[in-house]
Amino acid sequence: MYSIENTVGRLVEIRIWSPVSAQEAQPWAALHDRVVEAVRGPYVCFVDLADATVFPPDAVDAYVSTMRNEPRLLRTATLLGRSPTLHLQILRMIKEANHPARRAFRDATELFAFLEPVLTPLEKRRIRGLLIPRGLAAA
Repeated sequence: MYSIENTVGRLVEIRIWSPVSAQEAQPWAALHDRVVEAVRGPYVCFVDLADATVFPPDAVDAYVSTMRNEPRLLRTATLLGRSPTLHLQILRMIKEANHPARRAFRDATELFAFLEPVLTPLEKRRIRGLLIPRGLAAA
């Protein structure tokens, strides 16, 4: 299960939660492309996987394929949950996608610090609102 939206500025918000199925990968990629295409110029992604568990191999392949084809991507920060297996899987996906401005975090405050330099004031406010329930200090 997933959602992908752009509600503020250049910020693309992706949320994936379990159960994740391989059948969702193609519709996810199509929605991702539509949302990203609607953003003019470079964009920033926030990916919330805090409620996800391990992805099936077919889904991983589809996600990595999409991740490789993002020439306007400025930066991506992925929030992980407690699954150590998913953490390893996401790190491998980030490595395979080969984009230096992608990082995964377990700590919401560290994630915010990574994104903050490239966000507008409205985008910062939106990210804070998304991260406060995930442990970001209200500052």
